[in-house]
Amino acid sequence: MNRKWWTLGGACAGLFILMLDSTVVALALPAIRHDVDASAEGLQWVMNGYLLTIAVLVVTAGRLGDMYGRKRVFLAGMVLFAIGSVVSGAAQSQETLILGRVLQGAGAAPMLSLSLALVCNAFPSEEQPRALGIWAAVSAVALAIGPLAGGLLIEVDWRVIFWMNLPVAALGIAITVLAAPESTDPGAGNRVDWAGLAALTIGLGGVVLALIQSRAWGAAATVALAVVGVAALLGFRAVEGRVRNPIVDFALFRNGPYFGASAAAFALVGAYWAVMFFQPQYLQVARGHSPIESGLMILPVTVPMVFVSPFSGRLIGRFGARRLMTVGMLCAVAGLLVLTTIGGGSSYGQVLAGYLLFGIALGLVYAPMSTAAMAAMPREKVGIASGVLAMDRVAAGAVSLAATGAAFHAIEAGGSSLASAIAGSTWVAVALCAVGAGLTWAFVRD
Repeated sequence: MNRKWWTLGGACAGLFILMLDSTVVALALPAIRHDVDASAEGLQWVMNGYLLTIAVLVVTAGRLGDMYGRKRVFLAGMVLFAIGSVVSGAAQSQETLILGRVLQGAGAAPMLSLSLALVCNAFPSEEQPRALGIWAAVSAVALAIGPLAGGLLIEVDWRVIFWMNLPVAALGIAITVLAAPESTDPGAGNRVDWAGLAALTIGLGGVVLALIQSRAWGAAATVALAVVGVAALLGFRAVEGRVRNPIVDFALFRNGPYFGASAAAFALVGAYWAVMFFQPQYLQVARGHSPIESGLMILPVTVPMVFVSPFSGRLIGRFGARRLMTVGMLCAVAGLLVLTTIGGGSSYGQVLAGYLLFGIALGLVYAPMSTAAMAAMPREKVGIASGVLAMDRVAAGAVSLAATGAAFHAIEAGGSSLASAIAGSTWVAVALCAVGAGLTWAFVRD
């Protein structure tokens, strides 16, 4: 087989374990909480430590690849992700598990930002559409089978979900080392925006920490931390306007279609992470289902992507990205509204309606939002625009999960049951997707 197809295989191996991670770890949270005696805040950090690290590093990792070699930095990311998987799988405390997840996030950042670049560099332009279709299909399949695979593995031991990353990572590393050509960007220069990176880390970390720890630390500490976080984010905005190679080029958001697609991405992906964090706990803790039963029950959230995404190009051609994405966002709002009504005694039919509507939304919006965002960009801006869009999606997960968690803890502290607190906190995701739907219709163009 030609080396370019082996390169595609190596890149897809890295992408596969990243996409699988987004579902299987969430299903394992009830078992993790019991086994390592994790607090509610600790469970959130198992997810948010991972998401925050990716959000902060994903654009910088792409730039390091442009400077020092995309293959080299991608491989370093896979090695670091594997090390983080070992630490997570061997963890005996929530602190060690969170450390492992942070290491995984640091490895995931270059994998996420450079996987596509490796594929594009290996294939001539006339063969890229086919290769990218396979690359996208791997992502959709991993998301779709994640709940079922996770449920099966967790029945054995939740630690297996981390150990299973090792053979896939080893295979991907070996293939990439042997097959992938090295590439750099001669115009990338040799400067990294360290000031912006520090401000972004403090800003996102401060805001998310304030939301997650609000119950444990009290009002004064929470407000102080939130102020520090917001001030750092404002500082980040100021820094980015002055450096030559910014992490985020805020001028991108002056482009209406790009802004609309980014808003849809932030809203829908943020809601997705909230759903995938809380719904497995609802199914396992409030309803008493096993991990494998929960994995099967939550499949309607992820499976529609496999069936809808391959037709996204045709659907955009027939209906236009604006209509398609807006309908998808409204489906997300409808599905989430259903999930605000569930209780411990709700029928699965009611829960299924919410999951299925949200899953259809993912299928209708996820591929078109990237198409709409990139089509609006001049060719010379496509690289940084793609990186910022990836950062937008991951940061959305961290912020949305923290905000939904804060609402959940506030409702639960008022005496509500777990099921009622989960249903009530879902209103955060409803509001997020409603705003996203409005911005999608207002700014995305066909």
